[in-house]
Amino acid sequence: MNTYTVNNRTYEILEESKPYFLGRWFEKEVEGIPHMATTTDGAQIYFLIEGAESFTVNFTVITRITTPMFAVSVDGAEPVRRPITEPTVTLPDTDRHAVCLTMDGMSEAEGKWYEEIGFAVKGVTLSEGGRLWGIRPTAPLVFFYGDSITEGINALGTNGDSLSNSATHAYPHYCAEALGITPYYVGYGASGMVRVGWFNTMEKAIDRMSLRCRVADSPAANQEPDLIVINHGTNDGGLLTQEFTVAARDTLTRLSEVYPSVPVVYVIPLFQSQAEAIRTLMAEYPNGYVVETLGWPVAYSDGIHPCAEGAGVFGERLAEEIRSLGLI
Repeated sequence: MNTYTVNNRTYEILEESKPYFLGRWFEKEVEGIPHMATTTDGAQIYFLIEGAESFTVNFTVITRITTPMFAVSVDGAEPVRRPITEPTVTLPDTDRHAVCLTMDGMSEAEGKWYEEIGFAVKGVTLSEGGRLWGIRPTAPLVFFYGDSITEGINALGTNGDSLSNSATHAYPHYCAEALGITPYYVGYGASGMVRVGWFNTMEKAIDRMSLRCRVADSPAANQEPDLIVINHGTNDGGLLTQEFTVAARDTLTRLSEVYPSVPVVYVIPLFQSQAEAIRTLMAEYPNGYVVETLGWPVAYSDGIHPCAEGAGVFGERLAEEIRSLGLI
């Protein structure tokens, strides 16, 4: 394996001229042109670049509500957000650099399930003299299933738009940084075990990225995780326990069928919604664990969604729990 390491992050070097897409990406034609598309904040693109002063991400705007934001991390530095209408990134020099692009924020109310509205990328163009290789992180891959709290809604504001929403300021990002793992986001606002929300239920999300696109059909999305984290239940809080339990048991059964040997950590919702039902269900689940959250000092932007500081506390506390369980 040919690898590249920078700032304690190691990547496998892949094919030249092809960025590596990781997360819930699928192929989609936009105006007759092939794109890689995703409706998931937190989906990532990785590449190694050298000899270039800059690169341009060839986005096509397909959203209808607000212009999405993406975040750029060079050599493991803190991600820097920018709108997709400003797609050219200047590099510090023409040396070799590992780049991670995170699809960072859009309105949670875009038509993600039926219309496949989200991010669409034709490719990456380099300035003169540049070369590019896809790179794959070698760190453990962790799936984060959840709702708007996982997605990063209102982490940076209270308007629910692309400026307020940020995957790189949500708890999976901070948990990943603390553990040294690679996050794979499956977060959709207002969704749950029963609630469909702005996408669909978790059971549907296990197998599908939209009504049309199956996870199994996408090399980028069809990955085997080392660990699965669930944080669903907040949007199911007003339901009868029996209704939640039936849906959650069916969901966990499907999860065990798709990923039979992968440990699963269920994080009790911060507001303790359906907490007792979750504890009972996970006691039945093979290789399942529960993380208690009562009393965590999480700050909120709007009374429901953690702000960036609160998400940082959430992510770091979760990392401590995962580490103490010996799962990473």
